[in-house]
Amino acid sequence: MKQLLLFNLIVGLYACASSEKSIFTIDEGDRPIYARLITEPDCVRYFTSFDLTRLAYREILPSDFRAILVFIHGTAAQSKLYLPLADTLRAHGIGTALLDLRGHGLSEGIRGDAKNTTALARDIKLFLDTLRAKYPQKKIILGGHSLGAGACLKYLSFFYERKSLYRPPDALVLMSGGFYPNPNRARTSRSTQGAFARLNALESLLLLPDLLLDIHPKAFEILLPDDSLVREAVSRQLLTTQYALTFFLAAFPLDVMEAYRQVKFPTLLVIGKDDELLHIADAEYTLSRLFAKEKSLIVSDANHINVIWRSAPAIATWLNSLQP
Repeated sequence: MKQLLLFNLIVGLYACASSEKSIFTIDEGDRPIYARLITEPDCVRYFTSFDLTRLAYREILPSDFRAILVFIHGTAAQSKLYLPLADTLRAHGIGTALLDLRGHGLSEGIRGDAKNTTALARDIKLFLDTLRAKYPQKKIILGGHSLGAGACLKYLSFFYERKSLYRPPDALVLMSGGFYPNPNRARTSRSTQGAFARLNALESLLLLPDLLLDIHPKAFEILLPDDSLVREAVSRQLLTTQYALTFFLAAFPLDVMEAYRQVKFPTLLVIGKDDELLHIADAEYTLSRLFAKEKSLIVSDANHINVIWRSAPAIATWLNSLQP
């Protein structure tokens, strides 16, 4: 029943708009970051996940550091898009480890799909284990952007119930995602220009059988900005646009409020004031529902995507303010 409720939520979010235009645009000043996505050479490491899938990740480390932000990317993206965030953190003495989710970037796996609804949580757990083994004396801060923030909460809710396997992060960063809708806010769209995704008509007929038969049709198409750099990145499989329902079920907890109850460590919420998808009121409401004693909210002069790098200096300041 819970899966059906989440299915209805996802269909409502992704299929309600009929627009062929993306809700997102790229500011001219942000285009060099997308050019970097295409031109910069790759330097990644790998670890093997629970089903023998090899997952890629990048380490961006200063010469001396006491904490690592383990960061999970959002829908359609990959780790290289987050290098500007990592560069800023490195300049402030903070390490960053950026994961390519399965089926994204340089990781193995079927594009835009997950083996099952617990796969991403288990991938994140093994990623954290890998880094803790390499850097046993360092603080491990878990964070994610957009869908990646949801995946962080999925990990927390899934493994908190498995005490022998669970070790909480030292802190949490939820950027433009993982927020619970404020019940007192009017249910209005953040933007009326364009859409985030569309439902592919033929594959959508298989969504309900997918839940029952595990056939994973690629029913969701993410609408990316109409820009030459983005088109080139998609053609090179640097960005992912086609998704199966199972991937979204794997990326979000069934009970978000229950996930919040497991957050008892310092937590930072980040949102852009011009976010095309989310509302500041939802971030504020989420902050009020968290059980963590030490919690903060950063509202950046940014949108849903460029908040990744525009909020980086403020994130660095918050991370460095945490107690040793």
